[in-house]
Amino acid sequence: MACVCYHINPSVGTGTFGRVLLVRLRREDTSLEPNRFFAMKILSKSEVVRLRQAEHVNSERYILARVRHPFIVDLYATFQDRLNIYMLLSYVPGGELFTHLRRAGRFTPDVTRFYLATIILALKFLHSYNVVYRDLKPENLLLDSQGYLRLTDFGFAKRVDDRTWTLCGTPEYLAPEIIRNEGHGKAADWWACGILCYEMLVGYPPFFDDTPYGIYEKILRGRIRWPPEVDPLSRELVRGFLHPDRSRRLGNLIGGSEDVLNHPWFRGVDWEAVERKEIRVSPS
Repeated sequence: MACVCYHINPSVGTGTFGRVLLVRLRREDTSLEPNRFFAMKILSKSEVVRLRQAEHVNSERYILARVRHPFIVDLYATFQDRLNIYMLLSYVPGGELFTHLRRAGRFTPDVTRFYLATIILALKFLHSYNVVYRDLKPENLLLDSQGYLRLTDFGFAKRVDDRTWTLCGTPEYLAPEIIRNEGHGKAADWWACGILCYEMLVGYPPFFDDTPYGIYEKILRGRIRWPPEVDPLSRELVRGFLHPDRSRRLGNLIGGSEDVLNHPWFRGVDWEAVERKEIRVSPS
Protein backbone atom coordinates (compact mmCIF):
# COMPACT_ATOMS: atom_id res chain seq x y z
CA MET A 1 0.00 0.00 0.00
CA ALA A 2 2.91 2.41 0.55
CA CYS A 3 3.35 2.81 -3.20
CA VAL A 4 -0.24 3.89 -3.83
CA CYS A 5 -0.61 7.56 -4.71
CA TYR A 6 -3.13 9.66 -2.83
CA HIS A 7 -4.77 12.94 -3.58
CA ILE A 8 -4.60 14.88 -0.34
CA ASN A 9 -7.48 17.11 0.72
CA PRO A 10 -7.77 19.50 3.67
CA SER A 11 -7.62 18.32 7.25
CA VAL A 12 -10.86 16.92 8.67
CA GLY A 13 -9.64 16.63 12.26
CA THR A 14 -6.79 17.16 14.70
CA GLY A 15 -5.67 15.37 17.84
CA THR A 16 -3.09 15.56 20.60
CA PHE A 17 -0.24 14.20 18.49
CA GLY A 18 -1.64 13.91 14.99
CA ARG A 19 -4.17 14.97 12.42
CA VAL A 20 -6.65 13.40 10.02
CA LEU A 21 -6.70 14.24 6.31
CA LEU A 22 -9.30 13.43 3.69
CA VAL A 23 -7.57 11.47 0.93
CA ARG A 24 -8.52 9.84 -2.37
CA LEU A 25 -6.87 6.98 -4.21
CA ARG A 26 -5.54 7.97 -7.62
CA ARG A 27 -4.32 4.73 -9.12
CA GLU A 28 -6.07 1.46 -9.80
CA ASP A 29 -3.19 -0.86 -8.79
CA THR A 30 -4.86 -1.64 -5.47
CA SER A 31 -7.69 -3.78 -4.19
CA LEU A 32 -9.40 -0.62 -2.92
CA GLU A 33 -11.86 1.24 -5.09
CA PRO A 34 -10.12 4.07 -7.00
CA ASN A 35 -11.39 7.63 -6.48
CA ARG A 36 -12.99 6.60 -3.20
CA PHE A 37 -12.42 8.87 -0.22
CA PHE A 38 -10.65 7.72 2.95
CA ALA A 39 -9.49 9.28 6.20
CA MET A 40 -5.72 9.31 6.65
CA LYS A 41 -4.70 9.47 10.31
CA ILE A 42 -1.15 10.85 10.61
CA LEU A 43 0.63 10.41 13.93
CA SER A 44 3.88 12.19 14.68
CA LYS A 45 6.42 9.66 15.95
CA SER A 46 8.22 12.23 18.08
CA GLU A 47 4.96 13.27 19.77
CA VAL A 48 3.88 9.67 20.27
CA VAL A 49 7.18 8.98 22.05
CA ARG A 50 7.14 12.26 24.00
CA LEU A 51 3.64 11.62 25.30
CA ARG A 52 4.39 7.92 25.93
CA GLN A 53 1.57 6.79 23.68
CA ALA A 54 3.41 4.08 21.72
CA GLU A 55 1.54 1.27 23.46
CA HIS A 56 -1.83 2.90 22.71
CA VAL A 57 -0.95 3.46 19.05
CA ASN A 58 0.21 -0.13 18.63
CA SER A 59 -2.94 -1.40 20.36
CA GLU A 60 -5.15 0.69 18.06
CA ARG A 61 -3.44 -0.69 14.96
CA TYR A 62 -3.56 -4.26 16.26
CA ILE A 63 -7.27 -4.17 17.18
CA LEU A 64 -8.57 -2.32 14.12
CA ALA A 65 -6.62 -4.63 11.82
CA ARG A 66 -8.54 -7.59 13.26
CA VAL A 67 -12.12 -6.37 13.64
CA ARG A 68 -14.80 -5.67 11.06
CA HIS A 69 -18.22 -4.42 12.08
CA PRO A 70 -20.73 -2.05 10.45
CA PHE A 71 -20.57 0.31 13.44
CA ILE A 72 -16.78 0.45 13.76
CA VAL A 73 -14.44 2.35 11.41
CA ASP A 74 -12.42 0.12 9.07
CA LEU A 75 -8.63 0.17 8.97
CA TYR A 76 -7.41 -0.58 5.43
CA ALA A 77 -3.64 -0.07 5.70
CA THR A 78 -0.86 1.22 7.91
CA PHE A 79 2.61 2.39 6.93
CA GLN A 80 5.29 4.76 8.17
CA ASP A 81 8.20 6.95 7.24
CA ARG A 82 10.93 8.62 9.27
CA LEU A 83 8.58 11.16 10.85
CA ASN A 84 5.08 9.73 10.94
CA ILE A 85 2.83 6.70 11.25
CA TYR A 86 -0.05 6.59 8.73
CA MET A 87 -3.38 4.81 9.14
CA LEU A 88 -5.81 4.60 6.21
CA LEU A 89 -9.33 4.48 7.66
CA SER A 90 -12.97 4.71 6.60
CA TYR A 91 -14.07 8.22 5.76
CA VAL A 92 -17.30 8.79 7.72
CA PRO A 93 -18.85 11.96 6.25
CA GLY A 94 -21.56 12.88 8.76
CA GLY A 95 -19.32 14.37 11.42
CA GLU A 96 -19.24 13.81 15.17
CA LEU A 97 -22.34 12.98 17.17
CA PHE A 98 -21.09 15.67 19.56
CA THR A 99 -21.76 18.37 16.94
CA HIS A 100 -25.27 17.12 16.17
CA LEU A 101 -26.14 16.82 19.87
CA ARG A 102 -24.95 20.34 20.64
CA ARG A 103 -26.95 21.66 17.69
CA ALA A 104 -30.13 19.80 18.76
CA GLY A 105 -29.71 20.47 22.49
CA ARG A 106 -30.93 16.97 23.29
CA PHE A 107 -32.36 14.01 21.41
CA THR A 108 -35.79 12.44 21.69
CA PRO A 109 -36.00 8.99 23.32
CA ASP A 110 -36.52 7.38 19.89
CA VAL A 111 -33.44 9.02 18.36
CA THR A 112 -31.44 8.18 21.48
CA ARG A 113 -32.64 4.57 21.30
CA PHE A 114 -31.51 4.21 17.70
CA TYR A 115 -28.07 5.69 18.29
CA LEU A 116 -27.54 3.77 21.52
CA ALA A 117 -28.56 0.51 19.80
CA THR A 118 -25.73 0.86 17.28
CA ILE A 119 -23.20 1.48 20.06
CA ILE A 120 -24.45 -1.47 22.10
CA LEU A 121 -24.04 -3.76 19.09
CA ALA A 122 -20.51 -2.46 18.50
CA LEU A 123 -19.58 -2.99 22.16
CA LYS A 124 -21.14 -6.45 22.19
CA PHE A 125 -18.99 -7.35 19.19
CA LEU A 126 -15.79 -5.94 20.71
CA HIS A 127 -16.45 -7.62 24.06
CA SER A 128 -16.85 -10.97 22.32
CA TYR A 129 -13.14 -10.62 21.48
CA ASN A 130 -12.32 -9.39 25.01
CA VAL A 131 -11.66 -5.91 23.67
CA VAL A 132 -12.63 -3.04 25.97
CA TYR A 133 -13.15 0.25 24.13
CA ARG A 134 -12.63 2.62 27.12
CA ASP A 135 -13.26 5.95 25.38
CA LEU A 136 -16.96 6.15 24.63
CA LYS A 137 -18.11 9.77 24.20
CA PRO A 138 -19.98 11.80 21.54
CA GLU A 139 -16.71 13.08 20.04
CA ASN A 140 -15.70 9.51 19.13
CA LEU A 141 -18.95 8.63 17.38
CA LEU A 142 -19.27 9.51 13.70
CA LEU A 143 -22.41 9.53 11.57
CA ASP A 144 -22.13 7.73 8.26
CA SER A 145 -23.99 8.59 5.06
CA GLN A 146 -26.97 6.44 6.13
CA GLY A 147 -27.28 8.06 9.56
CA TYR A 148 -25.75 5.20 11.55
CA LEU A 149 -23.01 5.70 14.10
CA ARG A 150 -19.49 4.30 13.85
CA LEU A 151 -16.97 4.07 16.67
CA THR A 152 -13.65 5.73 15.92
CA ASP A 153 -10.40 6.49 17.78
CA PHE A 154 -9.28 3.20 19.29
CA GLY A 155 -6.26 4.69 21.05
CA PHE A 156 -7.52 3.55 24.47
CA ALA A 157 -8.99 0.21 23.30
CA LYS A 158 -7.31 -2.81 24.80
CA ARG A 159 -7.64 -6.57 24.86
CA VAL A 160 -8.46 -7.41 28.48
CA ASP A 161 -9.02 -10.99 29.62
CA ASP A 162 -9.92 -9.99 33.17
CA ARG A 163 -9.03 -6.50 34.39
CA THR A 164 -6.60 -3.70 33.60
CA TRP A 165 -5.40 -0.86 35.82
CA THR A 166 -4.45 1.83 33.30
CA LEU A 167 -6.10 5.18 34.04
CA CYS A 168 -7.46 6.48 30.74
CA GLY A 169 -10.60 7.96 29.26
CA THR A 170 -12.60 11.17 29.52
CA PRO A 171 -13.32 12.33 33.12
CA GLU A 172 -17.11 12.63 32.71
CA TYR A 173 -17.30 9.06 31.37
CA LEU A 174 -15.02 7.23 33.84
CA ALA A 175 -16.53 4.39 35.87
CA PRO A 176 -16.06 4.43 39.67
CA GLU A 177 -13.74 1.42 39.57
CA ILE A 178 -11.36 3.31 37.26
CA ILE A 179 -11.28 6.33 39.58
CA ARG A 180 -10.68 4.08 42.60
CA ASN A 181 -7.96 2.19 40.72
CA GLU A 182 -9.64 -1.14 41.51
CA GLY A 183 -9.02 -2.58 38.05
CA HIS A 184 -11.60 -2.40 35.27
CA GLY A 185 -12.88 -4.33 32.28
CA LYS A 186 -15.97 -4.57 30.08
CA ALA A 187 -18.21 -3.17 32.82
CA ALA A 188 -16.54 0.24 32.36
CA ASP A 189 -17.89 0.38 28.78
CA TRP A 190 -21.43 -0.29 30.03
CA TRP A 191 -21.05 2.50 32.59
CA ALA A 192 -20.05 4.82 29.73
CA CYS A 193 -23.19 3.70 27.85
CA GLY A 194 -25.26 5.03 30.73
CA ILE A 195 -23.42 8.36 30.67
CA LEU A 196 -23.90 8.59 26.90
CA CYS A 197 -27.61 7.74 27.13
CA TYR A 198 -28.16 10.41 29.77
CA GLU A 199 -26.21 12.99 27.77
CA MET A 200 -28.22 12.30 24.62
CA LEU A 201 -31.55 12.52 26.49
CA VAL A 202 -30.67 15.57 28.60
CA GLY A 203 -28.01 17.44 26.63
CA TYR A 204 -25.19 17.22 29.16
CA PRO A 205 -23.57 14.42 31.20
CA PRO A 206 -24.93 13.54 34.66
CA PHE A 207 -21.64 14.30 36.45
CA PHE A 208 -19.80 17.48 35.51
CA ASP A 209 -17.67 20.09 37.23
CA ASP A 210 -15.00 22.68 36.45
CA THR A 211 -12.16 20.30 37.34
CA PRO A 212 -11.53 16.56 36.82
CA TYR A 213 -11.22 16.12 40.59
CA GLY A 214 -14.66 17.66 41.07
CA ILE A 215 -16.09 15.35 38.40
CA TYR A 216 -14.55 12.30 40.10
CA GLU A 217 -16.06 13.31 43.44
CA LYS A 218 -19.53 13.54 41.90
CA ILE A 219 -19.17 10.21 40.11
CA LEU A 220 -18.21 8.51 43.37
CA ARG A 221 -21.06 10.26 45.19
CA GLY A 222 -23.39 8.93 42.48
CA ARG A 223 -26.25 11.42 42.78
CA ILE A 224 -28.08 11.83 39.49
CA ARG A 225 -30.38 14.78 38.89
CA TRP A 226 -33.28 14.02 36.57
CA PRO A 227 -34.98 16.72 34.49
CA PRO A 228 -38.75 16.19 34.47
CA GLU A 229 -38.79 15.33 30.74
CA VAL A 230 -36.86 12.07 31.32
CA ASP A 231 -39.42 9.27 31.59
CA PRO A 232 -39.27 6.54 34.29
CA LEU A 233 -38.19 3.73 31.93
CA SER A 234 -35.31 5.83 30.59
CA ARG A 235 -34.26 6.55 34.16
CA GLU A 236 -34.36 2.83 34.95
CA LEU A 237 -32.10 2.03 31.99
CA VAL A 238 -29.56 4.71 32.89
CA ARG A 239 -29.55 3.65 36.55
CA GLY A 240 -28.92 0.07 35.43
CA PHE A 241 -25.85 1.14 33.48
CA LEU A 242 -24.68 3.49 36.25
CA HIS A 243 -24.78 1.02 39.12
CA PRO A 244 -21.65 1.73 41.20
CA ASP A 245 -21.20 -1.99 41.88
CA ARG A 246 -19.97 -3.44 38.59
CA SER A 247 -21.18 -6.92 39.58
CA ARG A 248 -24.73 -5.53 39.57
CA ARG A 249 -24.34 -3.27 36.53
CA LEU A 250 -26.52 -3.76 33.45
CA GLY A 251 -24.43 -5.45 30.75
CA ASN A 252 -22.14 -7.05 33.31
CA LEU A 253 -24.65 -9.42 34.92
CA ILE A 254 -24.79 -13.15 34.20
CA GLY A 255 -26.75 -12.50 30.99
CA GLY A 256 -24.08 -10.10 29.71
CA SER A 257 -25.01 -7.94 26.73
CA GLU A 258 -28.22 -9.93 26.19
CA ASP A 259 -29.63 -8.29 29.32
CA VAL A 260 -29.15 -4.94 27.59
CA LEU A 261 -30.77 -6.07 24.35
CA ASN A 262 -33.74 -7.48 26.30
CA HIS A 263 -34.28 -4.42 28.50
CA PRO A 264 -37.87 -3.07 28.24
CA TRP A 265 -36.53 0.32 27.06
CA PHE A 266 -35.50 -1.39 23.81
CA ARG A 267 -38.80 -3.19 23.33
CA GLY A 268 -39.64 -3.27 19.62
CA VAL A 269 -36.04 -2.89 18.43
CA ASP A 270 -35.16 -5.40 15.72
CA TRP A 271 -31.50 -5.86 16.62
CA GLU A 272 -30.66 -7.97 13.58
CA ALA A 273 -32.21 -5.39 11.25
CA VAL A 274 -30.24 -2.62 12.96
CA GLU A 275 -26.99 -4.55 12.54
CA ARG A 276 -27.80 -5.18 8.85
CA LYS A 277 -28.51 -1.43 8.56
CA GLU A 278 -32.02 -2.07 7.29
CA ILE A 279 -33.71 0.55 9.49
CA ARG A 280 -34.64 3.68 7.62
CA VAL A 281 -33.24 6.66 9.45
CA SER A 282 -35.09 9.96 9.58
CA PRO A 283 -33.08 13.13 10.14
CA SER A 284 -32.96 14.03 13.86
